[in-house]
Amino acid sequence: MKPLLVALTSLLAGCATSPVSQDVMASRVSQLVEHTTTKSTEQTAFVSLEALGTSAVPYLIAHLGDMRPLPEHEISLANTSPNAFEGSRHYSPETVHDALAAMLNQITGQNFVFVYNGATPQERLANAEQWRAWCVTQFPAQASVCRPR
Repeated sequence: MKPLLVALTSLLAGCATSPVSQDVMASRVSQLVEHTTTKSTEQTAFVSLEALGTSAVPYLIAHLGDMRPLPEHEISLANTSPNAFEGSRHYSPETVHDALAAMLNQITGQNFVFVYNGATPQERLANAEQWRAWCVTQFPAQASVCRPR
């Protein structure tokens, strides 16, 4: 009985950071990012990505190289700032990258190059590089996840 208890305890202790749970998050984020490129699933995918919260951040950053155009160039996010003068923030992202950067700002409060309403390729590249560098410092155990897919 004791070996079973020890095995169960170590199994449960490692669940949140195990490669299996990380693979599940990687798969979920990839699936939702894919849904952002289809008109009928785009908005639901954004809501679902935001709901994943902080644990999805390194996986979202890994997708910042995705420059596919969005079918609808609009996204609305709840304005959670204590100084907010309106309930929602509205953006017009042109690419998956632009929308993911807005999502990352929403989840983390961190901001780099402003690309949420579209940007040049150079601005997107600078934005992605800054997010990746930030990710490595904030999520050192997942540094390999922060890199492009």
